Amino acid sequence: MVLPLRVWTHERDGETLPTQWAHTVEISHLGCRLGGLRTELSPGQTITLQRGQHKASFRVIWSKQLAANENQAGIEAVDYGKDIWAVELPPSPFAPKDPESTWAQRPARKSIPVAGNPRMQWGFGLLLLGLALGISLYYLMFYASGRLAIQSPAPAVPTAQDLARLAPKPHLVPLSLTKTWDSSAPRLQVAEAPTGHIVYPVAPDSGIGGKVRLQIVIAADGLVKQIHALSGKQPLAEAAAQAVRLWHYSSFPGSDPIERETSVTVSFLGSDAVFLQFPSSDAQVSTEAGKPE
Repeated sequence: MVLPLRVWTHERDGETLPTQWAHTVEISHLGCRLGGLRTELSPGQTITLQRGQHKASFRVIWSKQLAANENQAGIEAVDYGKDIWAVELPPSPFAPKDPESTWAQRPARKSIPVAGNPRMQWGFGLLLLGLALGISLYYLMFYASGRLAIQSPAPAVPTAQDLARLAPKPHLVPLSLTKTWDSSAPRLQVAEAPTGHIVYPVAPDSGIGGKVRLQIVIAADGLVKQIHALSGKQPLAEAAAQAVRLWHYSSFPGSDPIERETSVTVSFLGSDAVFLQFPSSDAQVSTEAGKPE
């Protein structure tokens, strides 16, 4: 097949060789045989062929002089697969055994006509998008939620309401909260604070503040038996008694059950701050925002 070409020869020994016109004698996938060359080419030399607007590099394999200004040369493609001939050639039996090249030479399978069908391309793209969204949703629903469930944040500092709600409720005997106080019964006067966990009173209303004083009767097993209000507003006294009922004092040693008396002064300083004062100056407990000081 005869095709006109422009031949660009590279510099040789600092000499810029001129561009010349030539033509093909025969072509293949691997290269071609050039004819009509005015100058003789050297084996191993790299040249550039231009056909129309397309260029490609070739390597000279052999060169032969036919006449004074008539030479031929056999050349092979440097970049295999770059076609500048713009003609359809039969399949090459000398194609390199490269997986990518072999795959490129395979005809497209009719069972997957995606490359030439725009609708199939859109459908395939939507399928990939759906798979990506499905994987993201699966990650958020199962993996991320599982991590959140395992790595739960640290609980906040409990308030006075939380402490009162979560405090253990021991078995209590009937109690009373009255304004009157009968001290005729013989009891042992004590001055001590409750033992173990103290349930702090909670103000019934953040707008109500003040101080109440309660007289407490302690049974021999350390549980609170009776509560009497000595001073203070009735709503605050009831709120303080609700917490005092859950207090536990140290048990009184001895075979005969003996009841004891003590007192506590509760100062409501706000919705979540109280101050507890016991008869002994050395046994005082205060709390602010549900925390003992």
